[in-house]
Formats: sequence, C-alpha cells, structure tokens
Amino acid sequence: MSTNMRIWEQVEKTDTRYTKPAEVGGQKITSLSGTAMIMKATEVFGPAGIGFGWSVLEERFDKGAEMVSGEGDKRISLGHELNHTVKIKFWFDLDGKRGELEQYGCTRYLYKSKYGTTTDGEAPKKSLTDAIKKSLSMLGFSADVFLGMFDDEDYVKQLKDEEKIEQAEDKQAELDRQKQERLDYLKSVIETMSGAQSPQELKKIHDVAVRKLTTRNDHKGAERISLEWKRLTDATAKEEAA
Repeated sequence: MSTNMRIWEQVEKTDTRYTKPAEVGGQKITSLSGTAMIMKATEVFGPAGIGFGWSVLEERFDKGAEMVSGEGDKRISLGHELNHTVKIKFWFDLDGKRGELEQYGCTRYLYKSKYGTTTDGEAPKKSLTDAIKKSLSMLGFSADVFLGMFDDEDYVKQLKDEEKIEQAEDKQAELDRQKQERLDYLKSVIETMSGAQSPQELKKIHDVAVRKLTTRNDHKGAERISLEWKRLTDATAKEEAA
C-alpha cells in the first residue's frame, strides 16, 4: 500500500448494508448512508470534531427554472424553483497534519410536483450531508460507488460474499459454502461450453464467465475456463481439418 493511497485503499469498499437503490432525475443510482460514512471516517480519523469536522462557509438559495401551470391563455407562472446550496470547509487530521477540502452540497428546496408547488423543509440538512459525503469521496470513501462499480452485479455479489464471511458466526462454514458454490459454477460453465453449437456461442459463454470471475478476483477460475475454451476450440479445429 503506497503512502499516497493509504486512506483510499482503506476506505474504498462500501458496506452494502448501508446502501440502497434510488432514482434522481430519472437516473438510477446507489444512495449512500451519510451516517455510515461518518462512522467510517471516525474509524480512520477519530471522533467528529476532534479527528475531522467541517464548517459552513456559504449558504444560499439559487433561483432555478420558472414553474408554470396550464397552457395558452390559461398559462400562469408559479414562480421559480429554488435550490439550496451550501459550501463547507472539511478538515481532517492525518499523522498530526491538518488537511482541508472545500466542497458544495445541493438540494431542491422549492419545486413543482404532481401535487403543485412543493417545499422540502429538510433541504439544508440534506445539502450539508451531501457536501460532507462529497468531501469524504475525495479521500476515497466509498470510491467503488462513485466509480460506478456498484452498477456491476457481480462486483456487488463479491462484496456481499466477503461481508457474509466477516459477519458469520461460523466463518469456516460460510467459507466452505462459498467454495462449493464456486466449484458448482465452474462445473456448470464447463458443461455449458461443451454443449455450445458454434464457435461464436462458445466464445460468448467463455467471455461472460471470465468477466464474472475476474470481477470477483477469481483469476484461477478464469484461467480454468480459458483453458477449457482453448481445449474445445483446438478439438473443433482438428475435427474440421480431418
């Protein structure tokens, strides 16, 4: 672990227990628990206010798009959307040295919904949480989420498997279960490859399995599948040449 990446590599993986799917502006995202990120920061730096903390530098409401109702002659203006914005200075102590970051947090405060104009009374709190999470992300906290790795189901499954081992009362039993699950998967892939009807189908089965195994850091498993693919490919080539 390099000195520069010491914090990043310590905090880049996210505990899946503290995430949930969300949708913002029609886009599906992974929502992170602000409290969980503070807990992780406490593990690394110490208690909030002693090992790390923040101060608000600026707070404002920004005017957004005009809100309207009706069409034609019946069109009326409902005013403008308002977005709450906060700017913070985030600080932390590392080996006796103070580090500082500046970051923004934003939340919709006044907007039009299916119920008419709506206000979010918790916008200031949400903006502050947003700014804190963004500050921590610059240090590597939950980097796998911000890098889009949670979009990969295989990566998330690997994380959950690691968490099951860590949290299990009988760690060896859980480890044995996962080893058997891996062997069953390899056997299933090899059997499916053997029944492939064309080189293209064989290659597709191979590529999907190798990607899945590589994502889960199972390089030996990926090599086993690649060796089987080569064996089947060579055997087919010999048959065609005969």
